[in-house]
Amino acid sequence: MRLISTQLQALLLLVGTIVGAGMFGIPFVFSRAGFLVGAAELVILAGVMCMIHAAYAEVVLRTPELHRLPGYVSYYLGRKVGWLARTSYIFGLSGTLLAYVVLGGIFLGGILGRFFPALPAFAGPAAFYLFGIAVIARSIRFESLVNAVLTAGLVAAVAAFSFRILPDLSLTDLLGVPGSLGLWRWAVPYGVIIFSLAGAAVIPDVRRVLTARNLRHFGRVALWGTLIPAGLYILFAAAVVGVTGEATTPDAVSGLAGRLGSGAVLAGNIIGFLAAITSFITLGLVFEGMLITDFGFRPHAAWAATAAIPAALYALGFQNFITVIGIVGALAVGIDGILVLVVYRRSRGSGIRPPEFRITIPAWLFWAAIVLLALGAMQVMFR
Repeated sequence: MRLISTQLQALLLLVGTIVGAGMFGIPFVFSRAGFLVGAAELVILAGVMCMIHAAYAEVVLRTPELHRLPGYVSYYLGRKVGWLARTSYIFGLSGTLLAYVVLGGIFLGGILGRFFPALPAFAGPAAFYLFGIAVIARSIRFESLVNAVLTAGLVAAVAAFSFRILPDLSLTDLLGVPGSLGLWRWAVPYGVIIFSLAGAAVIPDVRRVLTARNLRHFGRVALWGTLIPAGLYILFAAAVVGVTGEATTPDAVSGLAGRLGSGAVLAGNIIGFLAAITSFITLGLVFEGMLITDFGFRPHAAWAATAAIPAALYALGFQNFITVIGIVGALAVGIDGILVLVVYRRSRGSGIRPPEFRITIPAWLFWAAIVLLALGAMQVMFR
């Protein structure tokens, strides 16, 4: 008898992949744009990402073979467009792995520094990176049940942490609106929010977890797997911004020290490390697998490339967490989202395999999402 149903395991796999380092950047950009502006934008983008994830789930069910996004793009749109998808996918996963090293290293450094105060600043990122890469090297894949339990624990811990600091919340800090940005404030949270809601990379793996009997619930899993992180983000951002206001730090946690003490900061560091390391390992394995299946790398070469790319980017000085996830979110996640929607529309006329569920996207909503994602990518390039 299963302790957790496969449907719940699939849901928690998606939630656990989405809830990662990006969550800790949300309070910072909310404090810069204004909490109400950030929350409204998060609701809108959560709706867009729900649509993208559900559309991708239908594409996965409609196609006989399992691929990663570049494979589906090549299958339905041709090899030339497939190379665009590969470029965006590599850029997105590379930037995401880098972001986890940067922020996960901050959290791990905060934990280690509590016991070893003399450690240098680079010790946290180095230890985080080496641990994550070592796990990927051994191809240790958490069983879906273990992943589900860890994800459920992570969500509960974030919720408990947020409720713990809510009594210290100040409505003045929470509802204050910075006056210096004008209309530009809407662009401030965009990249960080969309990065934090991205989970398309793991949709094919969610398909693997679901049994044939549960495939009709794939769309529901994609919907709730996106909405649960969105709700968690609003709660977490409200708690942090309401306590630290304009003094909110990019990692969200360290700025709480002066208000709540070192114990709350340690708890936040532990939660942040767990969120970052589980996502780093999952997406590192996705990246390694893509190099093997789509580029013909041998396993050892694929692992070496997976290890080398975030390390090289970090060594080159790309260490500003908010900048990294903002650019990756707006460009890579935006482009991938557009490609998913176009592939979804093309696949509907293929008649290859009837999917177990269908999502109907009105034409106006389809094009509105395309325009929004395109404008989001362009505002980063021309900022």
